[in-house]
Amino acid sequence: MKKPAIAALTLLVVGCATTYHLPEEERSRAYQAGAEEVWDAAVASVDDIGLALIEMESEHGRIRARAGWSIWDLKGHELMVVVRTLEDGRVRVDANARTVSEDEDIDFGRSGRIVRDYLKALDHRMLAAGG
Repeated sequence: MKKPAIAALTLLVVGCATTYHLPEEERSRAYQAGAEEVWDAAVASVDDIGLALIEMESEHGRIRARAGWSIWDLKGHELMVVVRTLEDGRVRVDANARTVSEDEDIDFGRSGRIVRDYLKALDHRMLAAGG
């Protein structure tokens, strides 16, 4: 009885070091708006949640940003964002985060929080813009 409980508790505390396992609706959005408007909001949302922009390639629709270190993770996390136009004219934004620590098993849910905070900031900007 104790071993399964300890294993479950360990998974809850440690968490996964990436967000690729999250359901799609928790790590992506699609907007009925212009690609440039969504791109500008996607880039600005990085700053809105206090991340440092590392790289942006508008021609490929890619953004990379870095979250600083925490007491649990001295190397920080990286946010990867892809913005692309869908066949139906909507613009989709996919966001994923991962730890850049050597110990990739320890995350304490921070990757998921970064993605949720980013998408919340993006939704706020798009709503304010009417998108």
